[in-house]
Amino acid sequence: MYKVNELITFWANLKPTNIAFADETHEITFRDLDVLTRKISFKLKEHGLKRGEIVGIILPGHLAWLFSLSLFRLGITTMTQNNLSDFSPELIPDWVLTLEPHSGKDADHTIIINDEYLGIINASKELGTFEGFADENDIATFYSTSGTNGEKKFQSLTASFMWTEALRLHASNGLAEDGAFILMAFGAPWTSLHVATCLIMGKTYYNCMFTDERLQKFVSKYPIRTIMGSPAQISTFLDVQKQTSTKLPLLKTIIMGGSPPNDQLISRLKSQLDCKILNVYGSTEAGLVSVSELGVDEPEGAWINVPIDLQIVDDNDNPLPAMSVGHVRYRRSDMTMSYYKNPTATAEFFKNGYFYPGDLGFIDQAGRLLIKGRSNDVINLGGVKVNPERIEAIAITQLGVRDCAAFSRLSASGIEELCLALVVNADFNQASFEIAMAAKYSNPIRHILLVPSIPRNENGKIQRNLLA
Repeated sequence: MYKVNELITFWANLKPTNIAFADETHEITFRDLDVLTRKISFKLKEHGLKRGEIVGIILPGHLAWLFSLSLFRLGITTMTQNNLSDFSPELIPDWVLTLEPHSGKDADHTIIINDEYLGIINASKELGTFEGFADENDIATFYSTSGTNGEKKFQSLTASFMWTEALRLHASNGLAEDGAFILMAFGAPWTSLHVATCLIMGKTYYNCMFTDERLQKFVSKYPIRTIMGSPAQISTFLDVQKQTSTKLPLLKTIIMGGSPPNDQLISRLKSQLDCKILNVYGSTEAGLVSVSELGVDEPEGAWINVPIDLQIVDDNDNPLPAMSVGHVRYRRSDMTMSYYKNPTATAEFFKNGYFYPGDLGFIDQAGRLLIKGRSNDVINLGGVKVNPERIEAIAITQLGVRDCAAFSRLSASGIEELCLALVVNADFNQASFEIAMAAKYSNPIRHILLVPSIPRNENGKIQRNLLA
């Protein structure tokens, strides 16, 4: 976002009436984007916000988009949260933009974005010139990640890296095409980079905050050709699409990331939609690593098609030969090598110039990467090691199960017990489920919990620590 000022002005002049943003209730043209961000920037400067400060954004989609771009024009760093949860000690913003007060920030440094304030903005003057970021290495935004061990950590992206990574990441998997839409929350890395790509290329950024029938209407209304989300989000999308009998002839590509989809979900996608199905593997820390097409008659595995040094190593960090299962590690020349103000996590997951995502896998003879589970997700049941993803792969195929997560917790006697959280529908019968699981899986499941949703981080990875 180093040249965000020039981009907004360029597209406002070149195609002022083209839609820059669309959600279920708003359409904003490139001319409106220029005018509104100028007015927002004028008011923010009046409040005293200045370059070099960090601003927390806790706003719904279209407001988060508008205020983020306004802050980038001013050269101010952003961090986005989707709720009023406490700020982490290592990253407390100087200001907060929110719908209601946040307990972690005083009133003098909180701006409540309500209808009255938006009316004031609409009547405001427009800022004529913008400072922007002083240097391409200035921090544009912070991302949170908990994919390695479930604990929230932060990474910073510089203005120039956000720009270059947006183009590289999306051009490699189809999200650079017209009509691409991401289900993940605003502020997640994929979403933020997609926002940057749309602005760079002068394309519409499509956003919908709902997964009910409003999402189907939204996708039907606009020329949406590509959808990206976690397997759980895509599954919900399919549920609603089937319930509403919505026809989606323009939809051509489904991209999933965050966790591997199961065969049942792939079968549902093939039966309901005539789409190419892609699975992307990567991390917040190092970006995209590999892409695989699912549901086709090709060998299993994901092609490593980005400039990245990827290795499989043993417990002592020695590289392993092809077909050997071990710890995945990778590096690229321009990736970050630390977490923000978190030396403990940095030392654990960034070693010898590589990032260790906590995944187990192997590289086959053809150079394809196959992920076989998580090293730090392994459940130790009194010395018996259990891969939770294997349990989930069995559970998700049972009648009435919509989503699931295996985890462990301590019993009263201090012994780890295997547990399973399930999201189910009306077809679910627990007695039948328990019989099926006992027949297909040897380790006994001590507790089955029915939950409304499985907790996942911004990238769709299960947060087992929250279940425990």
